[in-house]
Amino acid sequence: MHDPRSTLLNHNSGRWAGCFIRLNGSGLEQERFPTVLDVEERDGVIQTNLTYVNRGEQRAMNFTALPFTMQVGADGGWSLGPSSITPWNWVGELCVVRGTQRRRMIVRHGTSGLDSVVYVRESQDEPLQPLLPEPLHCPSHPINAFTVWTPEPGVELLLDSRVRQSGDATACGLRWSSPDGSNHQIMRRYDSQGQMQPLSEAWG
Repeated sequence: MHDPRSTLLNHNSGRWAGCFIRLNGSGLEQERFPTVLDVEERDGVIQTNLTYVNRGEQRAMNFTALPFTMQVGADGGWSLGPSSITPWNWVGELCVVRGTQRRRMIVRHGTSGLDSVVYVRESQDEPLQPLLPEPLHCPSHPINAFTVWTPEPGVELLLDSRVRQSGDATACGLRWSSPDGSNHQIMRRYDSQGQMQPLSEAWG
């Protein structure tokens, strides 16, 4: 049986060297900065500590039980966000894992559509290579009601850039394709009433 807590720890524990790339609502890079994230379980407590390398600032978070709004896939990918949303402001975070590599994104939605996306590349094999071009400008294409950005080959960010109205279902997703054709993906969905939906294999 799938145990979300154990699955999360099995795939996400350890030290992750990262690069955060902040993009505006059009997919154009605004800034980037290196990070180090430590994730471990100690005495039944999951401890996370994020260090912003350039300025030495740290942010820690500890929890014994997973937040009830956290969704964890069988392959260790996860998403986090509110349990219900309005047509306006909400933030979602998604992560997919492939061995010693992770890809994450933090998506901010505003009253006028998509505000910003932070795209995160992380690795347990330091140094993190190869770096993406700077400044990054994501190619995009439409899929149904959504837009897909491609920040690097094999990675797709599914985003809702509409000015949403009441009754509009929405979603955000992260998919990372392996050279062998397999996909690691996570999708966070909300129905027309703004309620969080269960994980599914659907895309778009």
